[in-house]
Amino acid sequence: MIRCAALLLVLSAGLARAQPAPGDKDDAKALMQSGVRLLEAKDYRGALAVFKDAYTRFPSAKILLNIGTTLVLLDRKVEAANAYQRYLDSPDTDPAKAKDVRAALADLDKVVGRLEITVTPTDGEVQVNDGEWQPAASVTLVRLPGGPFTIRARKDKFQAEAKSASITIGEKAAVVINLVALPEDKAVFVGPPGPTGPAPDLAITLPGGPEARSALGGVALAHLDIPRGGAAARVGISYDVSSALQVQGTALLGPTYGAYAGARFAFLDGKLRPFLAAGMPVFFSDGARVGVRGAGGAELEITPRFSLLAELGAEVMLNPEDDILNAAFIPAVGIGGRL
Repeated sequence: MIRCAALLLVLSAGLARAQPAPGDKDDAKALMQSGVRLLEAKDYRGALAVFKDAYTRFPSAKILLNIGTTLVLLDRKVEAANAYQRYLDSPDTDPAKAKDVRAALADLDKVVGRLEITVTPTDGEVQVNDGEWQPAASVTLVRLPGGPFTIRARKDKFQAEAKSASITIGEKAAVVINLVALPEDKAVFVGPPGPTGPAPDLAITLPGGPEARSALGGVALAHLDIPRGGAAARVGISYDVSSALQVQGTALLGPTYGAYAGARFAFLDGKLRPFLAAGMPVFFSDGARVGVRGAGGAELEITPRFSLLAELGAEVMLNPEDDILNAAFIPAVGIGGRL
């Protein structure tokens, strides 16, 4: 049925001959005449090669018509359908022949799959399976044999993407690919001095971004027991649960040993981070002496891996020894680090 429709198309089209541009007239005419002779001699492969050569020299919808018809005669239905579709999409399509082409294409669509391809941005490129890369705007509807397929899309400064699926004969499916722009990180440096002073700052693009803060770190603070003229060290580890919340587990080192578990909440995310802190100190002196601590303070980031800490706090001992105040003002200063 398809072959007969194609032969009728050949007869009605009269094996269309392209009208070449003046500079290519003789070469194009010779190629088309040669292709017709090969087609009449049933050398379809030879005719196809000649028609493709002619189309490369002078892209004309009329030559696409001959290419599509020759592909039908070679029983290469998918390629023939795509050639006919390109003919219909061409700006110089002959309206008088379009009806016959659509009829032939309708027969072909019964034995192929149709795939609509949408790519954003529209000025990207598309590759169907292992074929050539083509402008996305020219590959919006393609025919495929039944079975698996892969569509790839790319564009400069965008992340390339591929989608794979399967299509059945007679099915019409769609693939949508939205390319994502690659980020451009910038760093600033000062150029060498110019003849009249320092050169203006210049921005260049460098890979990577600012050094990230590690979630796991360490902390070392000195607790100043001002009422009794003493001090203790709080040394241990910290972990950032989020950008605002940090938990700590430390040892208390001093005249009396102990441990401290607590947390702090920062209000800002920058070089200077004010915070509120709360925790539970436990001292071991004639048994466990448990207290609670509340404080307010700030962290000043010197580098992403090193910061200074200061807090004003008060501690209340729940079961103090007889000679120990049950409440005291205990400020602390120290450093924080990141791995």
